[in-house]
Amino acid sequence: MTNRMNSERKTAIIVGVLFIIGTVSGFLASGFLGPIQAGSTYPLNVDASETQWIIGTLLILLMALSLAMTPVLLYPIFRKHNEVLAFGSVLFRGVLEQVTQILVVISFFLLLTVSEIYGKTGAADASNFQTLGSMLIAAGYWIPVIGGIVFSVGTLMMFALFYQTRLIPRWLSGWGLIGAVLYPIAYIVSMFSPLHLQPEIGVGIGLLLVPTAIQEMVFAAWLIVKGFNSSAIASLSTKTDMNREGGRP
Repeated sequence: MTNRMNSERKTAIIVGVLFIIGTVSGFLASGFLGPIQAGSTYPLNVDASETQWIIGTLLILLMALSLAMTPVLLYPIFRKHNEVLAFGSVLFRGVLEQVTQILVVISFFLLLTVSEIYGKTGAADASNFQTLGSMLIAAGYWIPVIGGIVFSVGTLMMFALFYQTRLIPRWLSGWGLIGAVLYPIAYIVSMFSPLHLQPEIGVGIGLLLVPTAIQEMVFAAWLIVKGFNSSAIASLSTKTDMNREGGRP
């Protein structure tokens, strides 16, 4: 039992650290990519800041991969309570959300390629390259909108499991559920907006993203400092042992 508790404690710490890595990577990616995207000749100016652009794009990939690992690590614990919801959280937050993030990464690398080809070809075909770049930029707007909705579904499943199992305090898991309900509203509104721009956190409709952003950091800190509720872990382990015994011939 002690070894099992130690294992769950390590899992809690790793999940908390991965959440922080994902969040920090996302903010750093914006810091690297934002100034380039704000340029008057964007996206044809991307190759002028090639290294900066690649670093920012790789940070998006790091964010995606670190966050994809969290439902995978939580699955062995969650499946003891509800295997369907546990699998759903892995599917939506561990797989589908990351597919959208990887598509964004690909579109950003293609923007770099378009800018490099434009630099070699010259200004004669500028309009064609601008059109192609605009299509890739549009993909970079639409894909995260879909990703935001997918993320919300996975988050609902994950924090529903936390709420039911009491692995973390119910005020914290309830906060996560409320945030997951508000989160997709911002993306759906953006979907129907004239420019279809993805919501910016803390600005306009992006204010609906704030509860989730803050909750995830509080959640990560809680896991690192407090870990999972030991009595809840013991209860889940007892339930699993009873199920195994009940399945014996």
